Amino acid sequence: MEFDWNNYLEDTKSIAVPEELFSHVEASLNNGIKQGMLLEVCHKNNPDVYWIADITMVCGHLLRIKFIGAETDFWCDISTTKVHPLGWCGKYDELVEPPDEINDRCGDTIIEIMKKALLVGKSVSIEALNNKGLSPIDRIKVGMKVEIQNVIDPYRYWIATVRENVGGRLLLRYDGADEDLQQFWIFFCNPRLSSFGFVTNKGSPWQFKYPGKVNKFSCKNKLSAQLRQSAEESIKEPTPADLFQPNPTLEAHSFATGMKLEALSPLDMNTFCPATVTKIFNNLQFLVVIDDHIDDYEDTKMAWMCDNMHPYIYPIGWAQRNKLELKPPKKWTEGAFDWEEYLSMTASVPAPDYCFGNKDLLKGIDVNMKLEAANPLNHEEIHVATVESIVEHMLYVELLPIGEKYWFSQDSDLLFPVGWCDSNNYELHIPDMNPKEPPKPIEEPKTIKEDLKSTEEWCDRIFFNYKCYAGPSISRNKLSQLPKAVGPGPLLLVLKEVLNKIISASYKPAKLLKDWETEGPPEEGMRLEMLRAKLKTRPYHAYVPIVTSSDQVESFCRDVCVKLQACPSLFGPVEYPEQCPNMCQQVEKSTFHNGTERRGRPKGSVNGRKKKKKVAPEKREKEQPPQEVESNRDGESVESEHSAGSTPPSESGTRPNSPDSVSDYKRSTRRKREIKSNYPKMEMKTRGAKLPNFALQMKEAHWNKKDVETIYSNSCVSKKQNNADSDTENETNESSCNSRDAKNISDVSDSEEPELKKLKFSTNDPLPSDNKMFEKHTAMTWIKGKGKLARNPLDWSVDDVYDYLSSTDDCKLIADKMKQEEIDGQAFIMLDLPIITHFLHMKKEFAMQLCKHITMVRWYYIVNFEENGET
Repeated sequence: MEFDWNNYLEDTKSIAVPEELFSHVEASLNNGIKQGMLLEVCHKNNPDVYWIADITMVCGHLLRIKFIGAETDFWCDISTTKVHPLGWCGKYDELVEPPDEINDRCGDTIIEIMKKALLVGKSVSIEALNNKGLSPIDRIKVGMKVEIQNVIDPYRYWIATVRENVGGRLLLRYDGADEDLQQFWIFFCNPRLSSFGFVTNKGSPWQFKYPGKVNKFSCKNKLSAQLRQSAEESIKEPTPADLFQPNPTLEAHSFATGMKLEALSPLDMNTFCPATVTKIFNNLQFLVVIDDHIDDYEDTKMAWMCDNMHPYIYPIGWAQRNKLELKPPKKWTEGAFDWEEYLSMTASVPAPDYCFGNKDLLKGIDVNMKLEAANPLNHEEIHVATVESIVEHMLYVELLPIGEKYWFSQDSDLLFPVGWCDSNNYELHIPDMNPKEPPKPIEEPKTIKEDLKSTEEWCDRIFFNYKCYAGPSISRNKLSQLPKAVGPGPLLLVLKEVLNKIISASYKPAKLLKDWETEGPPEEGMRLEMLRAKLKTRPYHAYVPIVTSSDQVESFCRDVCVKLQACPSLFGPVEYPEQCPNMCQQVEKSTFHNGTERRGRPKGSVNGRKKKKKVAPEKREKEQPPQEVESNRDGESVESEHSAGSTPPSESGTRPNSPDSVSDYKRSTRRKREIKSNYPKMEMKTRGAKLPNFALQMKEAHWNKKDVETIYSNSCVSKKQNNADSDTENETNESSCNSRDAKNISDVSDSEEPELKKLKFSTNDPLPSDNKMFEKHTAMTWIKGKGKLARNPLDWSVDDVYDYLSSTDDCKLIADKMKQEEIDGQAFIMLDLPIITHFLHMKKEFAMQLCKHITMVRWYYIVNFEENGET
């Protein structure tokens, strides 16, 4: 279900905050031309003569204007028509005369009409006309350079590049930044932004200083080189000098160092704390630091760079007057906080009330009004929000669906009118729109329960036996976090709740929901019920058949478990706290796959492999399998290792790809790899393909066919010789084998490098010389075994492309996606990496796997059809 603001406002019986109160959004749309302004426009028939015109409507660069004294108006495109501000003709000695029809109709009164218009009207500025009516959000281009002021020092700046422009909200990245400084969002009219060249023009004390904890450009040579590089890059997309205006005119403050006041904590934007004026920069700006962070504010950023109108600093006693809690400093140990005693303890004085500028009280906003708000602790997120309370110029806003509440000033550029995200095609975090299910009955009269049982619509408890084998689709960590049981209650409600919880515990909820969906009428004794899933805040729903009688519940639960390729006792009306009747903890996991194709884990799961049967060395030497068979065996090994058992409940409940554990997970994986010394230096996993396309990894190297064949054959031989050692190691690494809550295709992060990028070669390996010959030979040898390529790939149908991808080991999961997009042979050959990632919304790792096959099919077509002159 798509979110609609009108429906939501109607359902919640609330209204939106008026759009005109968001001054920063209004500024982003203002092109400097308004209705009622005047300008000088050339005559239609004589472009060398001008007359004054009144603007009656503004549509970007199209203006509806009317000559003074005329009865009708007309459209004018200021990007192609000669228009100028008032006084331009007098300055440059151009002729100003009314057109003949106006002169004939008005006669001598034309002078009075012109005087009246000039008294009331206002001239369009020369800047607005030079910009051809474009608003600021249209003038800001990706690649432009800006200069960003440091958050705690007004004289420190650094250069940043615009990566995205979303309605005037800019995604910036510092030039020369490493991973220590991530890209960040800021609105274009934020006072910290200045045009490129601002610091250079101002001179000392303004200076460039890298904003990281370690100043990597402290060396003057490095600093000069970076500034020169940024200046050269700015030539491609120059930044208009008037685009980022300097701070508005401020009044001189009266603060002094050491004064005490109250301030909103920058750490959580929710707590009010005692603070101190620690530094006076000039007569306009000073620094306020939260008292608990006087010694470490430069690292913690627990400080505000202020002027006297700063919205988040207040005189002492402000929180108490407005019935808000003030968090005592760490020095305060006993009793309720008292300002007088604290001032005496610290030997300090309070900042007088007159030091704080007079801020306008909020008007036009009421409690329970709706708006959109960015999370102040994560600016990338914008949520549906509700005004919880209002205190003077401050708004207390709740973000949905997370339920967190933060303080914002009335003119904060983190607040937006309803519909702003939709207008600018930006993701909006929406509240839970699913209808709330009625509460489960706690105690019901026995007669009612018996009546429900008699009609076979009552269901006893359904237990989740999370110690059973969960299959390749379900995360055991998530499963262990579910309640032990659901029910008792009405049959349909209990079964729907059980299936919804299984969906929430899966790696790919939308994919699982689609697998369960049934088209057409349900079977006898079944009923279609709508289930929902959510993936990255996007809702999905499908109609799934559910049994309607209680005597079918046990068989229904067992059938669902079988479809999941899990233990049949994973959930059902019987609880197995210790031993599973199917002995799923001891038997081979493939027992539950029922002869179906294993889904396998993606590359993100690297902890352990399935144990292989040991082969006698004599037999292995006699029966050397061909390279293609060996390659397929590798693919099976990867699949089997991915589909092994899930993490036991005693382990951490965090998946390896969760934000909280990804760094620890990568470090532990790296340590495990360093311990293993019995693997060959170079191990090439092709996941079913005979050879990967190394052109993406070794752009500067040139390989010839013979060298690559030598490397590949050597790696295969060394891999086979070490099979016995790796098997032994896997026997002792049982805990690692059991921690495989890996990700499916759409869950794999772009930040995780694909296997092809992990290939490393020792310095003793031969250097390739002809990469194109290598690609051509690779494609031909790899493709010979594919009977489906007997005819021209340009003639393939959508089903042919689907069959081809389904036959591969690394792209079989992508085949359904390509079929949905109706990709035929001609479209398949024309695909490239940017199209696959941006338009097919495919993760880069799997897009590169698909590109490998596209390259091979393309070579096959060139050699067999294009070079031979066939069509």
